[in-house]
Amino acid sequence: MEVKIFLLSIFFMIMGHIFKIKRWGLLISVYEKPVEYNLLNAMTLGHTLNTVFPIRIGDIVRIIWAGKKLKNSYSFSLATVIADLYIDFITVGAIFFFSIISRKGIYYLEKIPYYYAFIFIFIIPITFLVIMWKKYIKSFVKKVASIFNERIELSLLYITYLCFTSIKDIFQKINKLKFIFLTFGIWTSYIISYSLFAKFMQKKGENYSIFDIFSKLFSGASLYNIEKKILPYWIIYLLLPLGICLLFSLVLYVLVKKENFYYRQTLPQINSRERLAFLKTYFSNENRENIRAYLEINKDVLIIEDISAGSNASTLIIMKKDGTLFFRKYAFNDDGIKLKKQIEWIEKHFDDIPLPIIVEKEEGYNYVTYDMKNLGNSIGMFKYIHTMPLKESWNILKKALEDIQRLHKRNLRESNEKDIEQYIKSKVVDNLKIILTESKYIKNLEKYKSIFVNGVELPTLRNYDKILNIEYLKSIFNDDKYSDIHGDLTIENIIGILDNNIENLVGKKYDEYYFIDPNTGNIHDSPFLDYAKLLQSLHGNYEFLMNVSEIKIEKNYINFMITESDAYVQLYQKYYSYLKEKFSNRDIISIFYHEIIHWLRLLPYKIKKNDKLAVVFYTKLLKIIADVQEIENELKK
Repeated sequence: MEVKIFLLSIFFMIMGHIFKIKRWGLLISVYEKPVEYNLLNAMTLGHTLNTVFPIRIGDIVRIIWAGKKLKNSYSFSLATVIADLYIDFITVGAIFFFSIISRKGIYYLEKIPYYYAFIFIFIIPITFLVIMWKKYIKSFVKKVASIFNERIELSLLYITYLCFTSIKDIFQKINKLKFIFLTFGIWTSYIISYSLFAKFMQKKGENYSIFDIFSKLFSGASLYNIEKKILPYWIIYLLLPLGICLLFSLVLYVLVKKENFYYRQTLPQINSRERLAFLKTYFSNENRENIRAYLEINKDVLIIEDISAGSNASTLIIMKKDGTLFFRKYAFNDDGIKLKKQIEWIEKHFDDIPLPIIVEKEEGYNYVTYDMKNLGNSIGMFKYIHTMPLKESWNILKKALEDIQRLHKRNLRESNEKDIEQYIKSKVVDNLKIILTESKYIKNLEKYKSIFVNGVELPTLRNYDKILNIEYLKSIFNDDKYSDIHGDLTIENIIGILDNNIENLVGKKYDEYYFIDPNTGNIHDSPFLDYAKLLQSLHGNYEFLMNVSEIKIEKNYINFMITESDAYVQLYQKYYSYLKEKFSNRDIISIFYHEIIHWLRLLPYKIKKNDKLAVVFYTKLLKIIADVQEIENELKK
């Protein structure tokens, strides 16, 4: 009879362990498919160490062992174990609390029951306080993490992020009925096992109750507070079920088919710098709704690279569940409304010029996003220009310009004074106000009549009041015509195609390129805006300015490292000759003034993003204005 009771206690202990593995797997399943034999190994090893050693070193080993096997690695393993232990602490604390108030069990044993009861009483209020003070905790963690190098900073922010978000995701998204059932199964099995083992010990002449078993098991030193004469029973009771679980995990390892499976990343970014940038934004407590939307948008993909340019709409290279690469664009709030118009524009002009294939689009309450098919072996025109022969680059640009000219024949109409005036006011006057008042660096530089940029003297904006006023600009743009336009025809918005078999892949004929990222918010829909946007790259060296990371400013002297592109210089010369061949002098002057306005339009974005580095683009604006004045004087001769 005694043996049967003992064996039954071991059986129910094993059942408790299995229920526990199932519940741990349920927590993990929010992000990835749990591999139960790995979890059994981790739990068996962890519980064994907790049983043998007087401190809970087993929980640390359990985290490391499971994290080694999980796709989301150690940090996610930590989050799931914390969630698992949180529930167990509450359960055990409740049991000890009721044991104390009912005066049952040996509650003097190292005061362990009191500690657990204390945890039970205070853990839920503390949890609510952590939630309420989450904003301040995040700010504190961010400040502490910033002390260290980028690698340690990323680790600290990432682990804290997981403690907040993964645990929240787990409890929000798991099957709650299944979670309650498994938790009930765990503790029903354990309590039956403890009761049977207590009864077995009573048969052996020991004065044991179930509360005594609890006290000894959760004292943090399971085998170190046991009398020697009954120690063998305890060793068998605690370690035999773990040994059987280990054998069971080996059987599962042999029988279960090994497979690669899709998993959801705790953070979608692969690149560590992009992860760090996101986490810094998260811990700054800004744009919380946008961050939630960003994570929701990208919950089922891997972000291979963020290739966003200067606008408030972001562009990502993503990998979906089946391993296929796509380009994803997304934007929030008012910028999301603009992105929706971009989708409509692409769909409207899809048969007019080479454009991306939209495979999926989505509109949320504060965001808009769409995915574009990856058209084979493609490359951004910036990289194409700087890796391929100049002749081939120019041939593609010429063909792209011919396609754009077809677009410019759509919806032809006369310009009107009202739109021209609104265009100048919103794109010149309003942006000048932002540039001159909201940047402390530019405001200081504008105190001088001229500045010196890498040794070259340039007049400041205060010298250009005459040519930047509404009436003068109206005279420049008065004869512009309107039509359908791309609106943002920079070099980086032309994609070169290197794969000659692309037609077979997507069922649509493509030549050597296609256009992306049209802009519909121009007001003044003149084709000259498209030609001016190409100047922003070829004349203004825009893409190289984006790579400037350091700038030194002393009084009106500015110095920074900048790459000069010989390819851009030669293409600019060819492009300028092309413009002179195709357009009148008046039209060319208008095109170059639109380039000035493009630089005025982008500067507020740069100031908002990084006030000091915005000075790099400010100096280029001054150089462009000086160049345009020379071109204007030459063409007016």
